[in-house]
Order: sequence, then structure tokens, then C-alpha cells
Amino acid sequence: MKENARAIVLLGPPGSGKTTLARLLAERNHISVIETGNLLEKEIQRGTELGRQIKPYKIAGELVPSELVKRVISSAVKNFKGDLILFDGFPRSPDQLGMLFELLKEHHLDLGAVIFLTVDLETVLERLSGRRICGNCGTPYHLRAHPPRQPGICDRCGGPLIQRQDDRPEVVQERFKNYERSTLPVVDFFTKEYPEVTRKEPAMDTPDEVAERVWQWLEEAVLHEKKKAAPLRAAGPN
Repeated sequence: MKENARAIVLLGPPGSGKTTLARLLAERNHISVIETGNLLEKEIQRGTELGRQIKPYKIAGELVPSELVKRVISSAVKNFKGDLILFDGFPRSPDQLGMLFELLKEHHLDLGAVIFLTVDLETVLERLSGRRICGNCGTPYHLRAHPPRQPGICDRCGGPLIQRQDDRPEVVQERFKNYERSTLPVVDFFTKEYPEVTRKEPAMDTPDEVAERVWQWLEEAVLHEKKKAAPLRAAGPN
């Protein structure tokens, strides 16, 4: 890991396009992405003891307990190399804020930017009904907006495409409520404490359009040599 490496936090409700945006940004620069949701899903698919503990929460559309999330993320961060790391969908609740700052301190990371995507529930339900994900590498697809070249097969690795259990409409609505209840206070914290590096981004446009706007802002606010990262502050909302 390079000295003065920086972290980017990406938040948003389910179906807002967080993972797609993270991967588009990673293609523009050498950004390492920690895909929290996919990491949790892989633990379930591998049938590990940790995955068995995570599974009931994912099926019900509830937030996975912080101690389980920390174990998964900590393992991924240990393998991080480079000067930019993006946390996709983390921290999702006020009690995970402390966990984030612990990771930043432990791995000598500065908080570089916080991006939160906004989208309404109707759009989320429409998007997630057609969403599929590769069971092998985690690449996301959409049957209408971004279909694979061959039905049911991942373009990247040839793995099978699956529909996540937590993409069912009734579960999606519960996940959206959980986001409003648990994650919006996190957004409020960053907006208040780190306004200079926090951006609210509407996610109704195409992924490429959203990525272009966010990338331009990142270059100005985070990546430019003359800009300094936000000071590390191991604190959470009051």
C-alpha cells in the first residue's frame, strides 16, 4: 500500500447502482474496490461457517450484523494494494462508522471522498426485478439494461448467472426501509462532518452518465495533487 493512500466511501439504497458505478470508476483509474454485498454473498455461496451466519439476514432483507461484516471486510482490506480503495456499500449503519475509522487507522488510509447515490423505491423495484449476478466472479447484469451476450452466462468468466434471494420485491422493499432507517444517519454524519469531500449524486441517469459526473468531481476534489485528504477522525454520529 502506498503512503497517504485514500479511501472512497460509496453509499446508496439497494438498486441505486453502487457496484456498477464502483466498477466503472475502477476502469478509469487503479482503484481497488471492496464490494461488501458481493463479499457477503460469496461467503454464503461457499457454504462457510461465516456464510451460514450471514445467510438468514440476507434472505430476510435485514442488515448483516456489524461483527460479521467486519470479518469479511478486514480480510479483503489486508490484500489491498495501491493508493485508492473504494468501499462499496460500507458503512451501512451508525455502529459501522467506528469500524470504518478503525480500518482506516489500521491500514494508514485517509478519508478521500464520500459519495451517496439517490433513487426512489419505484425505480429500485424495476431495476432489481431484472438484475442477475455471476455466481462465480460477481459481475452484475440486467436482463433489459445490460444483458449478457449469452443468456444465463457471464461474459467475463463463463460462470452461471443467478438472481439473488434478496432481489425479490418484498425483500427489496424491506431493504429500502432498512436503508432509510439505518444508512441515512450515516449519510447525515458525513454531510455534516466532511462536507468538503461528500457528494450527493442522483442515480436516475445511465451508469455511464453518473460515472462521468462522479469521476470529474473525484478528479477535482480527491485526485488532484494540490488537494489534501480530509483529516482522519475516529468518531461517529452523536
